[in-house]
Amino acid sequence: MDLDIHLDGEWHPCADVTLTEPVSRSRRASVRLKYDADYAVTHLGAIDYRALTIRAPVDLGFRVLPHWPSFLIDLLPQGAARKRLERLAQASLDEWALLERGAVNPVGNLRVRPAEPRPRVTHRGFDMREMTSRGDEFIDFANEVGATVAGATDTQGEAPKFWVIQDENGRWHPDTGNHTGNHSGNANVTAVRYALLKFPVPEAGPRAEDILRHEAAYQRVAARLGLRVTTPSPEFIDGALLIPRFDRASANGIEVRLGVESLYSVAGVLDSAESTLRHHDALIALSACLTDFETEMIEYVRRDLLNIALGNRDNHGRNTAILKDVDGTMRLAPIFDFGPAYLDARAIARVMRWEGEEAGRTDWNRVLELLTLRFEEAGVAAFDWRGIAAGMRSLAGDLESVPHVMQESGVDESIVQQRRPEIAALAKSLSRVAKP
Repeated sequence: MDLDIHLDGEWHPCADVTLTEPVSRSRRASVRLKYDADYAVTHLGAIDYRALTIRAPVDLGFRVLPHWPSFLIDLLPQGAARKRLERLAQASLDEWALLERGAVNPVGNLRVRPAEPRPRVTHRGFDMREMTSRGDEFIDFANEVGATVAGATDTQGEAPKFWVIQDENGRWHPDTGNHTGNHSGNANVTAVRYALLKFPVPEAGPRAEDILRHEAAYQRVAARLGLRVTTPSPEFIDGALLIPRFDRASANGIEVRLGVESLYSVAGVLDSAESTLRHHDALIALSACLTDFETEMIEYVRRDLLNIALGNRDNHGRNTAILKDVDGTMRLAPIFDFGPAYLDARAIARVMRWEGEEAGRTDWNRVLELLTLRFEEAGVAAFDWRGIAAGMRSLAGDLESVPHVMQESGVDESIVQQRRPEIAALAKSLSRVAKP
């Protein structure tokens, strides 16, 4: 299987991955991973946006791995994307076949090279109402050109999500990922805006639309608290959420794709159903790649504390990612999939926890003590823990105004009132964090 990477406005061959065991073993099959020799010579030693993953720097050797490298799971189609591929194949597909067929247009700057060139198509485009109404013409065309979002998620809903672009005339088009320069894969269409169009997940139950609508409001709350969010803010329009893409940009008419790698991939998690990832494990892994780790660690801690306060239980390691910029810097991607998941009918559990965390009565001083210990055991270079403690105490003060901020940000009053006790309890416990 050949892998491509998007650099300088074009796709480039960069690596290949080959099964060395039967495909029936799925992601647990041994593989051989090797960078293309010419590519490796040009980018030797890179671990940033030019590498497949921070766990496999660019080199001239080859790796025989006991199972798939975890970055491939980021590309693996699930949910509605998987169902679409199996409908087209009229058969159940193993994970290797899904990767070959469905990882040609994922998030970030990597893809599986298409077996055949993807044709460029001509279409008049759609207005916003035609897209958000989920009309047959838009859905059928988006599926036909392969704009369904692929990529793994632990909470696998069946509602489709589509990559879309807006042209210079304000019309919207499914984004096929088949770009030349700044073009979207549609002939004579230039992208001026990149977005994800997301619909409610039916499995979430009667509050599915409320949950999706509040992703936009929750982003506004996070922004008011100084956290990193998408710009501009997501928009809830006629029952669908339009989310600006943080992995795409345009510079001098050339499309720029930034690298994106999930927290699970950074930490080497192959199957999250079988591996428990604690926050200290995640942070230790992140310390090896983030450009300004102390700043990013404070951002990480404050984000998760806000998850607790606002009831976003859906905090697994594919809902956090690192963003690899073309200047070589790596930092946490803006918050995404951030909403009132406690309303979900599937009773989503909080997956990632802090060592020492206890529901409703966490001693955050103890959490910090254990975090410090785990860092020391891992040999992570010491840094000023006072900044982390100060960030936690600062959030305690911010939380006092959060119910009012929620109201101003468009959160339903019923949700504000439901979250008040948890917000107050968390603020009280964080105010007790000692000054080192």
